[in-house]
Amino acid sequence: MPTRDHEIPLRIIQNQPAVAPVLLRELGYDVPWHTEAVNTSPVMTNCDPKELNSDGAVLLRDGGRNVLAIVVERQIGRDYDKRYSWPAYLTTLRLRLQCPAILMVLCPNEAIARWCATPISIGHPGFDLTPLTIGPSEMPVIVIPAQARAIPEVSVFSARAHGNTEPRTLEAFVEALDATSEKHRLFYYDYVLAGLNEAARKELEGLMSVETYEWQSDFAKKYVGMGREEGREEGRAAEAARNVIAVLQARGFAVSDEERSRITSCTDLATLEKWVPKAVTIERPADLFD
Repeated sequence: MPTRDHEIPLRIIQNQPAVAPVLLRELGYDVPWHTEAVNTSPVMTNCDPKELNSDGAVLLRDGGRNVLAIVVERQIGRDYDKRYSWPAYLTTLRLRLQCPAILMVLCPNEAIARWCATPISIGHPGFDLTPLTIGPSEMPVIVIPAQARAIPEVSVFSARAHGNTEPRTLEAFVEALDATSEKHRLFYYDYVLAGLNEAARKELEGLMSVETYEWQSDFAKKYVGMGREEGREEGRAAEAARNVIAVLQARGFAVSDEERSRITSCTDLATLEKWVPKAVTIERPADLFD
């Protein structure tokens, strides 16, 4: 099952911690020089038995030195308890990692982003926290293919936030998909597609066809880019294989795993179409292959 829509931005950052400092730069934050970005524990619990768990946390390191901790939160509504827990997240993480700590909140719309960005007064003079919020307007606009291939996860955010009004972000997103790891492509595509209006969805689906884009990886063949004739042929072959098995089972035969695998792995439509009537008359499933 696809990951729930509002969880995907955090999941992307959890998979690729280097995305967090890129987004911070878009907010105008002076990110310190660092040699790596790694996930750190989001558990903010100290000695107090009350558990403090953020949605995510990223640690920037320069060699063996911690230079910045980033608390990552996703917020889909107004939660007034966060006005008390967010400052605790920062101070606890700062204490644990012995480095500066900042809070970045991912928001689905501008209204939630404005609410989250409201300063939180701790009480001590000058000790106020203004969360750094990322709403649609703060998302970078990625339209250059080379840039999308270099930072594909940021291009995912860009296409989701700006795809309805800036088609070039969708073109860049296609490049990003082709450049990212295979295990993430499906939910990146699903996440972006779910946030687009009908016109933008059709635009993206058109861009994903092999007639439009010359794929540099096997992503198109595996998920969305099979040629239309090839796709129809494969669909007919799969249907014929199901029919063969259905006939055998209707006749009371127990189809072994080996026999089932041999039938379903056959991709030659002509052979499968011969097997369908043959399955009506044979005395045992093994005779199908004689």
